Amino acid sequence: MARSKSAAPYFSLDTYAEWFNLPTCAFNGIENSDETVSGCDHVWSQWERDMLARALARAENTLANQVRFYYGERFLTDTDLPWTDPTQLKYHYVTDTGALVQTAITPVASDFTTDPATITIAQANLPSGTDELKVLETIYNLEIHPDRIDTSGVNYVVYISQCKLVEWDDVRSQTTAAPVDYDAAFPGATWLKLADLSIYRETCSDSDQATITFGPSCACGLCGTAGTGSEHTGVVYVQDTDISRVRVQLADYDSTTGTWSCSYPELWGCYDGSKAQVHYKAGTTTVPGYDAAILALAHTYIVVEPCGCSLFRQWVQRDQRIPPTLTAERINCPFGEADGAWQAWQWAESNRHGIAILAGESNSSWHQFKSWLL
Repeated sequence: MARSKSAAPYFSLDTYAEWFNLPTCAFNGIENSDETVSGCDHVWSQWERDMLARALARAENTLANQVRFYYGERFLTDTDLPWTDPTQLKYHYVTDTGALVQTAITPVASDFTTDPATITIAQANLPSGTDELKVLETIYNLEIHPDRIDTSGVNYVVYISQCKLVEWDDVRSQTTAAPVDYDAAFPGATWLKLADLSIYRETCSDSDQATITFGPSCACGLCGTAGTGSEHTGVVYVQDTDISRVRVQLADYDSTTGTWSCSYPELWGCYDGSKAQVHYKAGTTTVPGYDAAILALAHTYIVVEPCGCSLFRQWVQRDQRIPPTLTAERINCPFGEADGAWQAWQWAESNRHGIAILAGESNSSWHQFKSWLL
């Protein structure tokens, strides 16, 4: 995909280009005479892609910290959580538990002499589907997003535009005035080959889910610091995916059977954990308007407007507009005074998690939960 060392937002640069119908090659810094540009013939420079990537990532994080859930699934680790039953994770819409595990995949076949390039992978390598597939440029570990993935018999065929496969050093050094010349260069040394890529299946670890840390306890006769820092593994059970309420149980993992068993360790004679660290995967793209809110807020973070077609420019200018007259609400908007910031803030206010008492719970438990959120 369009790459940046500055940031790697889930709402990727490729997704952004699709939203505004920006030509793939031109957006990636490549001049291709065969590309249909439809008036968007500006060839982007790396500084423009970097600026946009930073803006998108900042918008994602700002909104996630307001609504307590990310746009799109990502691997997260919460540290220093109070070890309670249940335990409340920071971000909502939990889809799995465990630390990130990358399992290398060896392709069945590939062809990098055509455009798009193709990589064939056995379906057995991705038993849960292609959402777990990750293609990275090996040297710089930058993600390359496929154009599409088709099913062919017992295999998946991954298609990647050659305009996304230019060597990073060539992409970084290109400018609008001196773009990479597709007609003259392809498919020479400027382009990445299979040997330059790392292909993985990304999953959550079965064995590395949580760590419970025990502190000193007067109840066990070890007042002071004797028991501080003692740790034990834990297994995580998700009680409610939407609000990320989980149970963290002391447990031991058996790597032979792949199962957990309850554990009651004698850690310095103390049995009350002070805090927990939990690895999990969370996020969603199903909440309406999240993508539009990210775009609107990201545009307000763009310092220098990149060139592009009229639709793109009009949208950025609209989101950066500050009305001549502002209400008190607009002046005090935490995201800023621009129209895009106000749009994103209104969306966040409407979709913030934890604005009602959870079914079956008391007002006091809600107030405790709300104070933690804020």
